[in-house]
Amino acid sequence: MVRTRARCSVRAAQNGQALLALLVILGIGFGALFYTLISPASLALETEKTTSEALAQAREALIGYAASDDNRPASLPCPDTDNNGSAQLYAGSYCPSEIGRLPWRTLGLPDLRDGSGERLWYAVSRAFSRNPAGAPALNTDTPGQLAVTGTAPASSVVAVVFAPGPVLGAQARDAASQNLVQNYLEGGNEVTGATTFVTASAGATFNDRLLPLTRDALLPVVEMRVAREARTVLRAFFSAHGYFPFANAYADGTYRCTTSQYGGRIPRYFSDDCKIAPTDPDWNGVTWPAWFFSNDWHQIAFYAVASRCASPTAPGCAAAGSLMTVTGMPAPNDDLQALVIMPGRALGAQARPCATVNDCIEDVENTNGDFVYARTVVGATANDRLVTVAP
Repeated sequence: MVRTRARCSVRAAQNGQALLALLVILGIGFGALFYTLISPASLALETEKTTSEALAQAREALIGYAASDDNRPASLPCPDTDNNGSAQLYAGSYCPSEIGRLPWRTLGLPDLRDGSGERLWYAVSRAFSRNPAGAPALNTDTPGQLAVTGTAPASSVVAVVFAPGPVLGAQARDAASQNLVQNYLEGGNEVTGATTFVTASAGATFNDRLLPLTRDALLPVVEMRVAREARTVLRAFFSAHGYFPFANAYADGTYRCTTSQYGGRIPRYFSDDCKIAPTDPDWNGVTWPAWFFSNDWHQIAFYAVASRCASPTAPGCAAAGSLMTVTGMPAPNDDLQALVIMPGRALGAQARPCATVNDCIEDVENTNGDFVYARTVVGATANDRLVTVAP
C-alpha cells in the first residue's frame, strides 16, 4: 500500500514536470511568434522616435545658439568636418565647409544619434554662418539661402539637420571614410556646394531624414533678443540723463536723431538738438553691443518715445500727464515712456530696408503717428512684436 502511494506520487511529479516543460515550450513558441509579428513594427517606431527627437533637439539648440550669440545674433556655427563634435573655425570670412556633422559639443548637446546610431549631419546657409566681424550685415531682412524640395518642401531655409540612417549601397563608414558626406547622405543631399536638399520616402536608394530651420522659425526669436538689448541700452541712457533721445526719421539717411521726431528708427548718431550740451558724445557714455549698428539693426527696429520724455534740455517724464498708450496690454497701459517694435520679415508689398513706417510695421494703430500703439496678434498679415521700454 505504501509502495503504491509512492509510485503514484512519483508519477504525479513526473506528469507535473512534463506539463511545466510543455508550457515553457509553448511560451517560447508563442514568444517567438509574437516577436516575429510585432517586434519589427515596434522597432521601426522606436527608431523613428529616436530620430525625430534627435533632429528636433538639434534644431532647438541651433535656434538657442543663434539667439544668444554675441558675435552676430542670428549666426550659426560652422559644421564639424573632422567628427570631433566641435564647429570648425571660419576660413577668411566663411566656414571652410557649409556642410558637415552637427557640432554637438559647440551647441552644448549630448552626442546625438539617429535611430540607426549615426551622428547627425548639418548644412548652413552662408549668410547665416558664424562669420567674423565685418561680414555682410545679418538681420531680419537677410534671406535664407537654402531650400528643401520633395515630400516636405521648405523655402528661405537657414540650416538643415540630417539623420543619415543606415548604410546604403556602396557607402563606406570606416575610420578612413567617416568624414565624407557621400558615405552618409544621398539623393543629391551629398553634393558639395548644394543649396537645395531633397526629402523623399525611405527606400533601397534613399533613407535621409531632414529637418529644416527656416528664417521664419529663427528670426522672431532673434528679434526678441535684439529688442531686449535695445531696451537695456535705452533704459541705461534714461537712467543716466533723464530723457530718451528723439527717433531718426525714415527720410533722414544720416541716421541721426531728428528734432521732435517721436517715432522712427533708433538713432545711430546724435544731432546737437538731441544733446544736453553740443560737446556731448553720441549716446553719451552708454554703449551699444558692437553688432547692433554693424548689422543694421537700427534700420530694422521701430522706436517710439512719449513727447515729454524726449527733451534733452527739460526732461519731463516724471511730470503729471499722459504718456503713450498700448492697446492689447493689461492696465495700466497708458503710462508708456518708450517702446520698440520689431517688424519681422517684409509682408506683402513692404520694401526693405524700410523707407517709411509702413514698410516696417503693419497695424494702422502703429503707423498713424499718434501716441497710441497696439500689441497685435502675430499671423499671416501682421508680424510686429512690441516690447515696452519704460516704465
